[in-house]
Amino acid sequence: HGHQGPVEKAFDYYQKAIELAPFEAVYYHNLAVTVYLHRKAARAHFKTDEDGVFDKSLALYRKALKLQPNNFELATDYAQSYYGIKPPRIAAGIEAWQEALKIARDDFEREGVEIHLARFEINAGAFKAARERLTRIKDERYKGLVERVTTSLNRKEAAVRSVSESGLPASEPS
Repeated sequence: HGHQGPVEKAFDYYQKAIELAPFEAVYYHNLAVTVYLHRKAARAHFKTDEDGVFDKSLALYRKALKLQPNNFELATDYAQSYYGIKPPRIAAGIEAWQEALKIARDDFEREGVEIHLARFEINAGAFKAARERLTRIKDERYKGLVERVTTSLNRKEAAVRSVSESGLPASEPS
């Protein structure tokens, strides 16, 4: 139902699955994803606003992570959800990515998480930290991505520098 509809049934069925098997992380994870992806339907179904939908999805992810604290895929799904939240919750996103970094199983996963952390640091205005983090990425498979993120870093850093040199107040990084 989460893929083909009606999505409201997916909400109900996942909630029933959680009721029947409250220690199965996969049900919390699947409901978190479904709520996140189907925000409009979730707003109506759970009678809340968009922030409430994000809060519900994030709480479900956290419950799943309590049940499976070393599940890297789950941790990265949770952390990636912070990309879609408006207004951005940058500090919470950084914290989620830091937790994913702790359970990364190899250098490839660790470097992938480092790139995400750099993105969030850029949005937080922590340009030096992001630049240092990006220089530690060695896996050639990330070369193009590191170049794109570095270009974004350079662009945002230049914009902040330009605003500060103009004497105008800087707007919050996006």
